[in-house]
Amino acid sequence: MEQQLSTVEAFAHFIRGAITIFFVFWCIKLYTYRHRNRMMRLLFYTTIFLAFSYIKDSVFLFAQWKNSFWLDDFVNTVDLLFIPLVCAFFIEATNPGYPTRRQLVALLSMQALFIPLFLIFPDEIVVFCAFSVAFVVAVATMYLVVVFSVRYRQYIKLNYSYKENIDVAWVVVSSVAFFLSLFVYNLAFAHTTWLSEALYNIFSMALWTFLFLFSRRHRVVRILKPVENEDEQATEEIEEPKSDDDVVSHNYILAVRLEQKMSQDKLYLNPKLTTTDVATAIGTNKTYLSNYLNNTLNTSFFDYINTFRINEACRIIEMMPERGRKSMSVVAQKSGFNSLSSFNRYFVKLKGISPKSYYVNSLMKNN
Repeated sequence: MEQQLSTVEAFAHFIRGAITIFFVFWCIKLYTYRHRNRMMRLLFYTTIFLAFSYIKDSVFLFAQWKNSFWLDDFVNTVDLLFIPLVCAFFIEATNPGYPTRRQLVALLSMQALFIPLFLIFPDEIVVFCAFSVAFVVAVATMYLVVVFSVRYRQYIKLNYSYKENIDVAWVVVSSVAFFLSLFVYNLAFAHTTWLSEALYNIFSMALWTFLFLFSRRHRVVRILKPVENEDEQATEEIEEPKSDDDVVSHNYILAVRLEQKMSQDKLYLNPKLTTTDVATAIGTNKTYLSNYLNNTLNTSFFDYINTFRINEACRIIEMMPERGRKSMSVVAQKSGFNSLSSFNRYFVKLKGISPKSYYVNSLMKNN
């Protein structure tokens, strides 16, 4: 039995060494990304703190400190500084610019206050209060991330014709998985064992790998408020409507120009098309364009553009011969999609069948 316990302990030490190297490695990798945007800077600082936390825990390898309850409580109190950092990262990813630097400093200061308090009053109540504050901040963060992500994704749908590398679904998944893992770990393992620690560290490496990879390819989109009398550059602008009759006339002109730009110029073939691009092309601003799509056509910019793309894809598929047909990735690219997965997903949503099934049905009709 003793041999088995020492084997598990050795395994736990091995995994702890692995996760320490893991975070040091990502500190080096993220160093070049820290200037890209605020989200990556926060991730870089968070990773540095995590690497430092695992390195400092090596003090427990010394026999005289290994079973020190005071040192264990002190280290846990210091480690909780990581919570405001990771929370700021998750919120920044879903609502760029928030929290502000002042708010982040205030959160860090509030959490750091428990460190000198514990040194002065080394009592469990101080540790409990520190964990309680961290818990409240974590729960509030999960709520804010969900709320902000819903607003963010709605903004994307109204202003962008694509979601690749700008969607924040991965942030919601990562934040919920991360905080739930912390809660479950603390509830299930009130007294940490070597095995529980090893398993938690393995899960952490998997989760952070997912988070690091998605963060590197993510492009931050700021949610901009519409500006009154927004003036988009265009060759021939549509006059601003001043009465109900003007609104009808304005919508008619906008509809004609929009149809022309879509049907003849095929603006939708631009995989990075935005409302600003289309508004400029038809001589209006994106506020009027969005209002027309949302209120008159009862659709979003994302759905409007991708409907044209799917119709274009259907035209291409219907013209494909039985032999020497194009691959669906080529069809997706030629119809304006920059992702095969997005093409397949939206095709099924609009047509009810996959592109390949549509091709087979098209061949059967022609024969």
